[in-house]
Amino acid sequence: MHTTLGLTLVSVIAFFVALHGFRRSRKNRRKQQRALVERTDSAYALRSKTDTSSTAMGCAQSSESSGGRTIAGGSPGEESSDKYANVAATGLPDTAFTEGTAASSPKKQVRDSVHDINGGIVKVTKEDAADSCKSCVSTCGYSDAERDKAVLSGGALPTPSIATNDVIPIAGDAVAVELPTNQVGAGGSLNGLEGSSDTIAAVGAPAPRKSSIDKLASNRSSFAAEGIPQHLQMAGLMAARGSRGGPADGGGNSPLPPMYEVARSSAQARMSSIQAADVMGLGGDKAATVPRVMPPAYDPLPGFQPPAALANAYPLLGAVPLDTPVPLEVLGRLWRSSSSEAALGTARAFASLGILRLASLEDGSCWALPAPQHVAHAAAGWPDMVAKVHRQLVEAYSRRGTVALDALRDDGYIIQALSHHLIGSGQLDSLRRLLMNPGWLEAKLHAYGVGAVVRDFRRFLQEAESEEEALDVKLLLQAFQLSLGAAMEHPNARMLREQMLARLMAVAAGGRLKEWFAEQTSKCAAESMLAANSRLLHLMPRSPSLAQAGGVQRMTLRGHVGPIPRVAIAPNCCEVVTISEDGLAQVWDMNIGDCVMHLARNAPLTSVGITPDSSAAVVAAADGTAAVWNLSTGQVTHNFKGHTGRINCLAIDKQGIRVITGSEDHTGRVWNLQNGECEAVLQGHGGASGLVGSVLDVCVCADGTLAVTVSDDFSGRVWDLDEDGEQLHVLEGHGGWVTSAAFVGTSHRVVTTSHDATARIWDALRGRCLFVLTGHSGRLNRVSVDPGGSWAITASDDHTARVWDCETGELKLALYGHTAHVTDSAITRDGRKAITVSGDGTCAIWDMDTGEREALLEGHTGEVSAVALTQRGRFAVTAGEDFTARVWDLAAAAERTQPAPTHGGKVSALQSLPDGQLVVSAGDDGRVLLWDPVEGVCLKQLDGHRVGIRFMRVSAEGDCVLTGSGDRQINHWNWSAYSAAASVVGVRRSLERREVMLHTLTTGGSGGGQNFCIRANTAGAGGGGACIIAGNTANIAPACSTGSQLFSTGGTATTAGVATNVDGGDRSNRSSEEDPMAALAALKPPGTGDNVNAAAAPVITPSGSEQRAAIRQRLQSSTADSPCSTLSPHGGTLKTCKSLLEVVSALHHDPLRASMPAQQGSRVKHMAFDASCRTAAILLFDSTVSVWDVVSGKCTAQLIRRGERDATRTHSGGVNAVYLTRDGLTAVTISKDNTARVWDVAAATTRLVVDGHTDGLVAADISGDEQLLATAAYDKTVRVTRLTNGSPVAVLDHPQPPTVVCFSPNSRWMAVGLEDHTVVVWDLVNRCCLPSLDAHKAPLAVLTWSSDSRFLLTAGQDCTLRLWRSEDCRQQAFFMGDAAITAACFAGNPVSDIVVAGDSAGTVHFLDFAEELQGWST
Repeated sequence: MHTTLGLTLVSVIAFFVALHGFRRSRKNRRKQQRALVERTDSAYALRSKTDTSSTAMGCAQSSESSGGRTIAGGSPGEESSDKYANVAATGLPDTAFTEGTAASSPKKQVRDSVHDINGGIVKVTKEDAADSCKSCVSTCGYSDAERDKAVLSGGALPTPSIATNDVIPIAGDAVAVELPTNQVGAGGSLNGLEGSSDTIAAVGAPAPRKSSIDKLASNRSSFAAEGIPQHLQMAGLMAARGSRGGPADGGGNSPLPPMYEVARSSAQARMSSIQAADVMGLGGDKAATVPRVMPPAYDPLPGFQPPAALANAYPLLGAVPLDTPVPLEVLGRLWRSSSSEAALGTARAFASLGILRLASLEDGSCWALPAPQHVAHAAAGWPDMVAKVHRQLVEAYSRRGTVALDALRDDGYIIQALSHHLIGSGQLDSLRRLLMNPGWLEAKLHAYGVGAVVRDFRRFLQEAESEEEALDVKLLLQAFQLSLGAAMEHPNARMLREQMLARLMAVAAGGRLKEWFAEQTSKCAAESMLAANSRLLHLMPRSPSLAQAGGVQRMTLRGHVGPIPRVAIAPNCCEVVTISEDGLAQVWDMNIGDCVMHLARNAPLTSVGITPDSSAAVVAAADGTAAVWNLSTGQVTHNFKGHTGRINCLAIDKQGIRVITGSEDHTGRVWNLQNGECEAVLQGHGGASGLVGSVLDVCVCADGTLAVTVSDDFSGRVWDLDEDGEQLHVLEGHGGWVTSAAFVGTSHRVVTTSHDATARIWDALRGRCLFVLTGHSGRLNRVSVDPGGSWAITASDDHTARVWDCETGELKLALYGHTAHVTDSAITRDGRKAITVSGDGTCAIWDMDTGEREALLEGHTGEVSAVALTQRGRFAVTAGEDFTARVWDLAAAAERTQPAPTHGGKVSALQSLPDGQLVVSAGDDGRVLLWDPVEGVCLKQLDGHRVGIRFMRVSAEGDCVLTGSGDRQINHWNWSAYSAAASVVGVRRSLERREVMLHTLTTGGSGGGQNFCIRANTAGAGGGGACIIAGNTANIAPACSTGSQLFSTGGTATTAGVATNVDGGDRSNRSSEEDPMAALAALKPPGTGDNVNAAAAPVITPSGSEQRAAIRQRLQSSTADSPCSTLSPHGGTLKTCKSLLEVVSALHHDPLRASMPAQQGSRVKHMAFDASCRTAAILLFDSTVSVWDVVSGKCTAQLIRRGERDATRTHSGGVNAVYLTRDGLTAVTISKDNTARVWDVAAATTRLVVDGHTDGLVAADISGDEQLLATAAYDKTVRVTRLTNGSPVAVLDHPQPPTVVCFSPNSRWMAVGLEDHTVVVWDLVNRCCLPSLDAHKAPLAVLTWSSDSRFLLTAGQDCTLRLWRSEDCRQQAFFMGDAAITAACFAGNPVSDIVVAGDSAGTVHFLDFAEELQGWST
């Protein structure tokens, strides 16, 4: 027995000894693995450098044929690029996450950018090259014997003969410069090049390529970029189908109009270029990155010499951009090949050597992509010749400057590569002019995506010679990036110019880009006037109300449709990953500001982390799964399954080996990032009860050996990751949920925060509490520690953040300023600044030395949930519940000027005074602001309510305004003194506009050439008229190219019946789209219709000396009695007058006259006021309805008492809204009992009941003549009833339940907003329904009419305001802001020529809607 026990004991001891040895050996292996990971980057760099001389990119080892596409050349390591081409089709078995794909949707069907191939550098063997050529012998034209002989001998395939005196056309319908045929001499120059003369000749257009009509239609920019109106797209497509002998006409060959032919061929070229990039692995399934620019002297292949047969052609490859496929036609003409077959032979010879890759597309076109190292080698070895090729290419495409660069036709190559060739030829100023042309930028944006445009900016900024020169372009780039969201949302509308100008107003006011801004503004106004009846217009704000370039906010990342709880920035600072409750993770390019990849999931996403090498992101979801997502390929490489509850948090160690997840199933799990296996399950939270124990946060120490999890069981736990997740210590002491944890620097100290309003610093190795950090008075939400481990910052529900010394546990700073709970914080690497985000929708930047707030960043319209900083602390990215993430420049925050006045919350009400010269806004902050709509400036800020204002009414006389809030407070404001001041200044403004015109006429004709004066009605102070002087129209900037001939052909084109000469020469004969100033002469006078204030017909007068003198005399006589003071701006004698702000500032008048105080009890559900602003009807949430005299503050009638449900006298269900007639004697209530009641206010009795609805009523409106009552219900009907006797007029059915109804002021039309965001307009006179308005993509917030009933204004949560013509429901204009539009109205005098919009961020926009932009009946 003793022997048996002894043997058993020995066996147990041996087992534990073996187990300990196994653990030690595995621990040592893990340490070695961490050390290996740390050396990976340097080793890879060394390996790449040593292998460069013996490698070739894109060798012709593999070929892919799919759907008629053939790829010659490729990378063996890329498996024919299948891992890129088939990303969307690959996936793991039983994968929980879908594969990452490029950001593409029905709204965004064009690939955003192309990229250089940097992973395909492989060694090329003769056997590989021979095998690769076998796949394309059917189209190469070489025999097996010729191919085998060339490959086995190490030479090249035979090169077709090269003509010596042929003219070389660069593009199908462009011209080219003949390149000399001499041999390449020493030093990289062509012998005899200096003495050669270039030959230029025109070449006919190429034959149209075969292409499917579906592909042509799928390119959203195929018509927008060419300037063809949207309503003509189908006709153009059908014509294109017919010209190819399609089924449309049974194979006929009906000729296309020139404009359609241009659009069709350009669209085909673009589609071919995009398809070629996709086939070659440069498609949208990879992140949109800007290619790395190699130093000019960098030669990756020193000593490499091309075969003798290719010696002439090889150096020319140095002029090709790294990331752009080149049509074989271009290369063939560069090589001076005698035929397309000869060019193909040369290209295949290069492909057999791995020098380039070839792709043959379905439409019959061939494209080539030279290997980057060979391009760099050619550029470094033959710099003079490459520069010459750059210059000759530009001259050939532009016909030696006779065709403007912004008017080049798009052949699929030149528009993408133009910036590259301009820089290569030293024409940096030409590139700068292109980048300062918003029309050209917009066309390229919709043709080739965001990446292509940003790449042009990058190229310029890398080559800019002076900081002053680069600064202007940087500002334009910022304006472009800020405008991207709006431009991409509306790809068929020309709006980028207006958006960029609106975001450069502050810059121009400060003196920068002033001349450019004035020029572009004039062109924008002229183009809008010309296109008022032909295309959708984007309205321009009159003040810098949109986010400004050069400001703190750099980009807004839009795309999610749910709140964003977390955001992560890759350590390389190139990508941002956002996750959302909509189940989508999106990768954003930090430089571009565009979504380049997304990962879809069917459950809300909860946490995200990025590996230290920036190669992968780990995304966790509410269904208990997580996934590793490769950021380069978009593939999900591993799925982590095992949790049985929601994953709340995750952390990745700094070595990139493990990720730890924490879940509501009371466990944490340790996963291996390399193989996806679960290494350990961290169990212990919650104890035996199982009622609590959810893991709320997790962190890993710097050396990757320890992890700490915190839980709602009031504890934290320390785990040894090298010992299979063994629990080392339980950190007990907190008296509430432990919500967050963070290790301090490289130490084993850890900081935890809790709902007990304290934070604690622990020694994780010993499990001891070192310090208790007290001082907060509310729950703590999160803790952040600076990278150096010196400071910790805690965010609390007490509206503060506090900074603590991690060494001593002492409080350093208390950060006050937020008005709601602080949700997250971060500290810069140098410890000089901190940033906090809050539930009040703001971000604050703090000075860590003084604790002072340096800047308050506003822009989010909801709670800001998270913040992340870049490595250097220059930029911060915030995530919010408003579905957006925003990028902020912290360096610009220190230079930020005082922002314009805004409301502290959303703008809840906007109304103009009857004369249209003043606007009153009310907001959720309880303030009332008085505005000058002409200048867009705030005249007065008044505090009158303690809670948000929800209701407002302006009296018919315009002197009084009533505002009401949810606490039953009603304020009575009197604006008579301000209205009088506005009237005086309004007259002066009208006269001043005439003086401006006189001053321009006097000084504007000295430049020579023909001058035109476009004169419109300028009688209104609201800016209804316009005066545009275009001197020397022959020199109108060619940059004005947003017209129909963008990327146009040479020769004479016909646009809308106007003959257009685009060959250069006399620019005064350019089309109306190219020269909007001169083309204003084609305007026809507008019909006045029923509008007595309609604009007079624009008069265009050649301003010779006699005409100019006559006009000056008339203007002098009209301004002789001007009350303005005389000043001399610009050295002239122009008269100016005081602004309305200056006049109002001198008034010492308190507009608040009376106030009904707030009351306790039920809150206000709805309010209504009479036209004189003396009577108010108040509906409470308890369904009581009372009528009050606002002046005396007394209740004059109680229509419905609390608890009253007698159906014979009142409503039997809850009351939803109340309305008053203008005289205040009649009230209307609508109810959930399916009825509306019309009340006699004086008698407090029901006059009549409107019934017939089968569901609850949600909205109602009274017509302008107070004859009709419209009621809308959930039964999808609107009933129109006579208000006097209750007789039914109409029952109108709708496809969706209505939410709002609104009569036009003339009572002819009625607009109904539906739940699906569409609007239906009913013509009550003709008793018909007009076409539905379905442009909005989010719920509507505004539905109102202009005072003359000509326009219907709609706005909503999609940040868009739209104006519709009532006569035909055509959309006339729109505006897209930075936040949801919550209120809007019309303003201006004597006509409504200003649209005022308030948004959820508290900003008020004043949009110019001059009479010339309102169109006219045809």
